[in-house]
Amino acid sequence: MANTREVAILVVLILAIIILVGIIEFFQPDIQEADASKFVVEDLHSRYTDADIEIITITEMYNDNGEKYYEIKAKVTKDHLTPCPERMHIFYNYPDQNFITQPTEYITRDCEVCTEGTCTIVFPEEAIIASHTFNGTEAVRNYIAVHDDAVPDASESDGSWTVIWNSANATNYYTINMGINGKIKSVEEIPKTAE
Repeated sequence: MANTREVAILVVLILAIIILVGIIEFFQPDIQEADASKFVVEDLHSRYTDADIEIITITEMYNDNGEKYYEIKAKVTKDHLTPCPERMHIFYNYPDQNFITQPTEYITRDCEVCTEGTCTIVFPEEAIIASHTFNGTEAVRNYIAVHDDAVPDASESDGSWTVIWNSANATNYYTINMGINGKIKSVEEIPKTAE
């Protein structure tokens, strides 16, 4: 009789544990990619109020306890419409984990690009800086100095970068073409046509 009673108590305890686990799982928040993205964007906007911010990648991960989290890589570009944009990549884990995220990666800083080793222009901020600091771009540098409202526009196509510098107060603009290796192919001064 004692064995039947002990078995019944054991069955009730097991059922209670199963129900408790179910309740805990039900109330655990289901972390969504949109929540992670929203958190990162809001955090970055509060830290870098005038910066250009973009999520580059979001990767779903699981920690040692089997809990889902996201690894997020975001781009922050300060002074993005100036001759010297500062680009950095900032990394997050959402929700926070018990380990340190990758440190901030600085892509451009102090108006320098390709200061060591082989030059590869990967990002528009690098092309913008190269367009007025590399050898052969002295005319562009002078244009920017004279026209402090000059704004860059960088685009990449087929292994080449094109940067256009334009000032609303100038009668001309400049187009700079360079390879992704940083080699300046051409610097063209183009007069604006009267409309």
